[in-house]
Amino acid sequence: MSSSRFEYPQESPAAPQVITQDLESQQHPVEALENLEKKSRLKHRLRDFFSENVREDALLETELLLLAFATGIQDATTFPDYQCFASNQTGNTVLLAVGAAGVTGDIFSMRNIGVSLALFVAGSWIMGQIGHLAGCRKRWWLILSSVLQTAMIFAASGIQYRFGVKENEHSIAMGVIALLAFSSGGQVAMARALLMPEITTAMATAAYVDLFLDVNLFGRANRSRDRRVLFLLSLFAGSFAGAFAYSRVGSAFALLISAIGKLVVTVGFVLNKRLEARQDVEMGD
Repeated sequence: MSSSRFEYPQESPAAPQVITQDLESQQHPVEALENLEKKSRLKHRLRDFFSENVREDALLETELLLLAFATGIQDATTFPDYQCFASNQTGNTVLLAVGAAGVTGDIFSMRNIGVSLALFVAGSWIMGQIGHLAGCRKRWWLILSSVLQTAMIFAASGIQYRFGVKENEHSIAMGVIALLAFSSGGQVAMARALLMPEITTAMATAAYVDLFLDVNLFGRANRSRDRRVLFLLSLFAGSFAGAFAYSRVGSAFALLISAIGKLVVTVGFVLNKRLEARQDVEMGD
């Protein structure tokens, strides 16, 4: 008679390791709650930060002056290339009238001037109206608007690097003019909404007139006068820089410098201090 031997089931050697890993992967409920609270606080801080209205101070003035410098570069390159301006729409308006009258023959391209004027108006209208809805001084809107403007200048520079400067009324030339003009319109709309009228970033005529009409022109402390002078100098310097970059290297390089300047301003909007509640009430925001 054969005897049966009872064998106890042996535990798998991997079982304790699996159990240990499961226990280690389980997070303590209190620790998990603390992590959720930290993430929530960070999210609220970021939301509050980007929803702040930016303060009118020296940093904001510097940013607008740098935009004026970039604008001078653009106009100094678009006129010799396309016989129109990207942002100086007073000049474009006069050129459009002169060209329509046939006074100058074929010196100016009516289509180039018309595209620049139309896209500038479209840029200022679309970006300006969106800014009113979003909050013109909101940090997130200033950053987003500036990102879009800067991307258009980089795109225009890239097109010129890739295809060169095409002759007037070529589709590529139309695309470059459209990008530059729409960006300039959005920039002016953004700057005007910041309630710093002495630095429009583009139009010099009003700054010249307002400067010399200032009743306190020779006063020691006159911030409005100082802003106008610095704006005109920035636009003047940008125009010279653009002209020399155009003549020495080319318009694509000049536009690249302009785009880099606008990129610096875009990053700078992260550093602007917030507008205090008292100043908010005074400005009517």
